[in-house]
Amino acid sequence: MEAIVSERDDERPLSEDVDLEAWDAAPPPRDFSERVVERIRAERSDGQGAAPKGRRFGSRATAVVIAASLAASVALAFRSPAPARGSAIARDRIELTMGSRARVVLEPGAELAWDGDDVVQSRGDVFYRVEPGARFRVKTPAGVIEVKGTCFGVRVAEMQKRDIKVAAAGAGAAALVLLGVYEGKVALSHDGQRAELGAGEAATFGGGRVERQSLADGQKAFDAKVAARGDEPLEAANQNLVNQVTDYKKRLEALSAQKVELEGKLSSTERALAAAQADGSAPRVKHDFDLSQDDWKELAKDGTVKARTPCIKPEGWAPSAEQLQRLGLAPDDAATLKTAYAQSNERIWAALRPLCAQAVNSAEVAEKLGPSTCQHLVLDVEGAKDGDATNEAMRLVGEIRSGARPMPGPGEKLHPVAKMFLAVTHEPKAFEDELARAFGPEEAHRIAYSDELCMSRSTWGRGPRKGK
Repeated sequence: MEAIVSERDDERPLSEDVDLEAWDAAPPPRDFSERVVERIRAERSDGQGAAPKGRRFGSRATAVVIAASLAASVALAFRSPAPARGSAIARDRIELTMGSRARVVLEPGAELAWDGDDVVQSRGDVFYRVEPGARFRVKTPAGVIEVKGTCFGVRVAEMQKRDIKVAAAGAGAAALVLLGVYEGKVALSHDGQRAELGAGEAATFGGGRVERQSLADGQKAFDAKVAARGDEPLEAANQNLVNQVTDYKKRLEALSAQKVELEGKLSSTERALAAAQADGSAPRVKHDFDLSQDDWKELAKDGTVKARTPCIKPEGWAPSAEQLQRLGLAPDDAATLKTAYAQSNERIWAALRPLCAQAVNSAEVAEKLGPSTCQHLVLDVEGAKDGDATNEAMRLVGEIRSGARPMPGPGEKLHPVAKMFLAVTHEPKAFEDELARAFGPEEAHRIAYSDELCMSRSTWGRGPRKGK
């Protein structure tokens, strides 16, 4: 299929009225099409040499198509009915009849829509042959072209984003347009400026300026401007895509964390509500990650490890004034919480850094990865080496936390995954003890499991033992 063409059902006008001076358009002579073709050929033989690469109004291929179009238009006199409204996107060079007056040739990539004698050309190269009659308008992103009966070409080149930023504000800030007139008269309106062109003239407009030249000079100037703008280098475009992907991933991670946090708050609130409805009171609800020895016994059965640890941020973390107020704390308590977070981060990283460096065989790489990534990396690397041993190491952590097995002594050999999760699962208690020095045990426990704090909640599981 050469193009996508569709009829328009809406009755809305495609462009606003442009108050241009009217003129009388004389009917074209019988040798109209031959004169147009001869004019195009003459442009190529003005001593300028071969035409530059790219589509031009004066190229040999375009001249052939135009000649065929005009000949068909004159011979058939538009006897075949054409849709009064519609749209077209050219994938290949195509020729269309619009209404009862206009015949157009679209180059590949051109796009337009029409409603009677009103046309919107959004991009690409289009050659127009309009029979004499009432006003016929072509609206481009840079301005409006108005004729009563003539032969002309319009090229619309879209600006790059960086060009739009530096372009003058106004109608021409989104595109650069070349208008070439081959017969009759054409008027254009751009950013408050108006101009009338005759046969053999061209105008380049966009960015608040209108430049009038001969057809040949106008085409050269237009090509030079488009070439000077150029497209963004492939590397820059690829980098933009990489940056977008990275940004989307960060946003998805943030949304995922918010989802987990909100689910936890919802669960706690629902339990509190149920309890209050049952006995008329609202008892304190135990946090999902406030794990008892009985909880750890259940987790150890299938090797699941859970931990809720202070957020690890390079810049540290401290509560806002609103968070302190909701916690029932004084403004001075922010410094205490910030210090507790900093010490927690140091403890976790001190335990994870050597395990991560061992997993990747590089202390430098481990330093760049950071604590959060290293937790997943150590588990994945050790699981790939020996899945069964990794599973047993995770069950060992649950059994130790449940009291079923004693804590390993100094110097006792442990699986890297066991070392890592023993450190991570110990951190909630260590953080709470740090707060207890300033707030006391009960208040420290309340603060540590408050939803106002920045906390990372993680659950790791490897499944039950084989054969069970």
